[in-house]
Amino acid sequence: MCNVMTAGYLFIFLLFSVCLSSLSASGATINASSCSQSSVQSAVSSANNGDNIIVPRGTCTWTSAVVIPGSKGITLNGGGNTIITGTLDVTPNIAATTRVTGFTFHTVNNAILTHGCGGLASCGGVTSATFRIDHNTLDGGGIMVIFDGNAPGLFDHNTVSTNAAAAEMLHNVGMGPNDASGWLDSVQPGGPNMLFVEDNNFTNNASSFRGTSAMQNYYGARVVFRHNTLTFCQFDAHGHYPYIGTRWWEIYENTFKIPANANQSSLIYVWGGTGVIYNNHVTGGPNTGLGNIYLYNDGPGPYPNLYQIGRGHAQKYSPTYVWGNDQEIPVTSGSSYVQLGRDYFVSGLQPSSLLRQESALDTSTTSYQYVAYSYPHPLQAGSTGAPNPPTGLSAIVQ
Repeated sequence: MCNVMTAGYLFIFLLFSVCLSSLSASGATINASSCSQSSVQSAVSSANNGDNIIVPRGTCTWTSAVVIPGSKGITLNGGGNTIITGTLDVTPNIAATTRVTGFTFHTVNNAILTHGCGGLASCGGVTSATFRIDHNTLDGGGIMVIFDGNAPGLFDHNTVSTNAAAAEMLHNVGMGPNDASGWLDSVQPGGPNMLFVEDNNFTNNASSFRGTSAMQNYYGARVVFRHNTLTFCQFDAHGHYPYIGTRWWEIYENTFKIPANANQSSLIYVWGGTGVIYNNHVTGGPNTGLGNIYLYNDGPGPYPNLYQIGRGHAQKYSPTYVWGNDQEIPVTSGSSYVQLGRDYFVSGLQPSSLLRQESALDTSTTSYQYVAYSYPHPLQAGSTGAPNPPTGLSAIVQ
């Protein structure tokens, strides 16, 4: 004769079973035997989706790259005490977040991988799960991080510095120099499927500015750059005809720190694409340079140039909006092709309605109310581990 549970006890039993199932499905912890390239690569190779790899304290030089393939969504954790000179190559997983946290990376100019990624790299696609690179320290010269393929990601709470003037610390190279597809898909202003760069500190320690960039963007890239602190460096969205320009940017709530009597020309320097720029701040100085938001295009004409400021999906009209920035940050255009009141608009407060053509469904009269994506990014919120099993429960079988 079968035992029968009451409905109430059955609920408790099922709740307990779900919790145990969640625990059993959580990732395993794998301890690398050392911080050497071979030890870390061996740990990565043995990991499954959701696993956490702990790299022990140490200082190591990797003569070849450690590769996290797209088949694994794992966490690589240096614990804040692991110092690496070398290259890490990350391909985001399609379903599970890949995370890199707690390392110090020393780089020498342009540590390049053979498939086009250098430094600390993410080479995913637009359908990848959102990767996360956080709480790391990166220093050196040239390019330290390359993001490739328009994979959605979060780069947060990192400290990035250079001693080389004219360095470009982060590179977001979109779909690459020969692929214009980043201008043919849809972008949702305020949406989640972008590279988010937030809550980082970028510092140029060189004695001169020379266009040093915390971040450069190219080739149909889309980025949200917010709540960062930049000392003696700029944000740059590059590319113009005949090159494929950056597609979309949201640049807001950043603080630019100017050393006393330094000569910094631009704080935000955008050559291509469109988006919103608002509520940015400047401190320090005095700055003997312009310290401006500079909207530029040097294409051959006639208007409009390909990929220029104020262009969106398939090169359709999609103006830029600038508002609420400190009054010490002037907005200027260096080109007759980029005109106030046509290609970009400047105001003290956020406009209640903005025009856009960022998808195939948008028309010249499509309007929207811009709302920023949730801050902080949801991947910052707490641990993703399984809940503790309930205590003090019992099941009575009758």
